[in-house]
Amino acid sequence: MQVIKKKSTLLLALFHTSLAFAGFSIMLDPAGDAKNTGRQIGDSLERGITLQFCESLKKKVEELYPGTRIILTRFPGETIYPLQNANFCNRLDVDFYISIQFFPENKTKPNMFLFYFSQADEFITKIPELYFCPYDAAHRVNGKKTRTYTQDLATTLTNDPYKKLFDFHGPFGFPFRPLIGIKAPAIAIEIGLKEKTDWQLYVEPIAESLQPIVARYETS
Repeated sequence: MQVIKKKSTLLLALFHTSLAFAGFSIMLDPAGDAKNTGRQIGDSLERGITLQFCESLKKKVEELYPGTRIILTRFPGETIYPLQNANFCNRLDVDFYISIQFFPENKTKPNMFLFYFSQADEFITKIPELYFCPYDAAHRVNGKKTRTYTQDLATTLTNDPYKKLFDFHGPFGFPFRPLIGIKAPAIAIEIGLKEKTDWQLYVEPIAESLQPIVARYETS
């Protein structure tokens, strides 16, 4: 009961803070939780590596883009329930959502994949801005902006100096479960790691790739 009360108080505080916040906000979702360990990378687990990465990325982004707010979807020892992150993101009305995944990689040059949520019939009808839509169609509210953001990221990550670090693939659109139900522009980045500490190599590239997106917000 005490844990639930503590979490409710935290969410309420974040919600009220969001009402007064006028800058660009990004929600970072490190894959895994207390029950879902994720994939094994060396002698470590994905859930711990993604959390380390997101904490470091938060610091780097806030350093590069003062006024930008970063929110993490979980803390150590926390269990995430179905659609919890989507509800959290939608209630706070964040501007961008990024899910981070890692997998073990043996190739000399690691791979990076970029995904966004998409379904085959999403272009058949257009959802008005204030239309009440089912959770599996929430991504269509900002579908155009999502595809713009993915192209911004891809442009940076496929150019020097980062193209020498990894092979970039995407963006790919398909019904990617970690992004379902999210109204904000949302993407997932999956990165191969040869060693458990290699996540440190990707903090700067991901942070730098956000520059054109933050710039779009500031000039809009």
